[in-house]
Amino acid sequence: MRQLVRESQKSQRLANLATTLYMKSPTNRKRLLENVDRFIRDKFTYSDEKIETLQHPDYMLKGLEVYNRLIGDCDDITMLHAALLIALGFQVHFVAIRDKHEDPNFNHVYLETENNGDWIMYDITLPLGTQVEYFGRIAVMV
Repeated sequence: MRQLVRESQKSQRLANLATTLYMKSPTNRKRLLENVDRFIRDKFTYSDEKIETLQHPDYMLKGLEVYNRLIGDCDDITMLHAALLIALGFQVHFVAIRDKHEDPNFNHVYLETENNGDWIMYDITLPLGTQVEYFGRIAVMV
């Protein structure tokens, strides 16, 4: 996942979107994070996968051009979100969690980003303000 996010930093689509979002609030990092979150939530449609695949962030942005939607599952939208935040100058962690005590597998991913020393959780697949319970957690810097 980290490699795909790093590769996506060369994407002109990503650069264009980052510039558009940045211009809405160039001096307020908190508002910029809110604008990015709102944009992605407004455009995202969750699509469950029977076989796990990873969609490159640029591929998702190409889908946005064609369908006006970002379609994927938690890892797909988290990679795109991370790529966009990195392009805007934020530090990002991927966070994988296990949400069932009896299941040793990590089955969900979201991101955290740093703003003014605080790490803020962003899980586009859940409504804002949702409390997440988990039984295992791994965080890795992107």
